[in-house]
Amino acid sequence: MCGEEDFMKKTNTPLIIEAYPKDYSGYPFITLIQYRKQHMLTIVDNIFENIIKAYVLDLCNPEGVDEETIILIATEWYKNSKNLFPLSIEFSRRGMTAQTSKIYREFNTEFISRIIGPVPKFPISEIKSSKKRRRKPVPHGIQIENHTKT
Repeated sequence: MCGEEDFMKKTNTPLIIEAYPKDYSGYPFITLIQYRKQHMLTIVDNIFENIIKAYVLDLCNPEGVDEETIILIATEWYKNSKNLFPLSIEFSRRGMTAQTSKIYREFNTEFISRIIGPVPKFPISEIKSSKKRRRKPVPHGIQIENHTKT
């Protein structure tokens, strides 16, 4: 009989990333993701432990995003900077974050059944906010002198 602890244990299957078919002649940065039995054409931005962050090209038309511009910028990024930083940085540099955020999605790898194409990985972690000190008022009785040169 299975115990409750055995039932609650998660078995992670490794994510298998397939290469393009030999006759593929499309853009080299396009990735097909099958997520919850739905196929999506994407440009993967980055992969973390169990999350893939990607731009979903299928959402361009419904969200009013110019797909040709996205492809053009992604092509330039792929030729010049694909190994340096994620595509999201390029969109940010061009002031397109608000527009591209409409098609930016996160996919839990647990629900991905197939990936065909590149899945770049950049070791970028989230920036934690730093705690700032509060200003303390100067206690009464302490004289403040101004030492600026005139």
